[in-house]
Amino acid sequence: MERLERWTKKMEFFGMVVSGLSIATMMLLIMTDVVMRNFLDSPITGTYELVQYFLMPLAVFPALAYTYTSGVLPRLGELVSKMPGKFQIFNKNMIIVIEIVIFVLLTLYGMKFAQAGIADRMAIPVSGNLIPVYPVYVVVPLGFLSVLWVIILERVKGLVGNKETA
Repeated sequence: MERLERWTKKMEFFGMVVSGLSIATMMLLIMTDVVMRNFLDSPITGTYELVQYFLMPLAVFPALAYTYTSGVLPRLGELVSKMPGKFQIFNKNMIIVIEIVIFVLLTLYGMKFAQAGIADRMAIPVSGNLIPVYPVYVVVPLGFLSVLWVIILERVKGLVGNKETA
């Protein structure tokens, strides 16, 4: 179990690094484009497309697992803590089931979208050239799959922890 947790932390860290590098690249590209547009009257061609189709997905989806585990997402902790114990247990289990179902569906449909993009060899025009965008489509279902992995690992860890304390 510890090995899975260490691997998961490494996966989260890698996603965070990819997202951070993407955001830094996006900032530098946009800043350079604005400077060149205003001072040299010569903008970087395709900045909008590069940011929209490449850097934004790489900024969001790889960091989903880290975002989920960091606790920054809203929870209903105050409301649920005031409810009876049986309701709290039911609520916790229901939320886990709903999260698993949602992220399974997001992963499956994201994979279908990625497969369609790969099959069609999707590309975007930039400066008269076609740049393939379909490799980035794989990042979307991988981001959702990483969250699904974290949810399942937390649930298994909770079940194992309950058996050890019993």
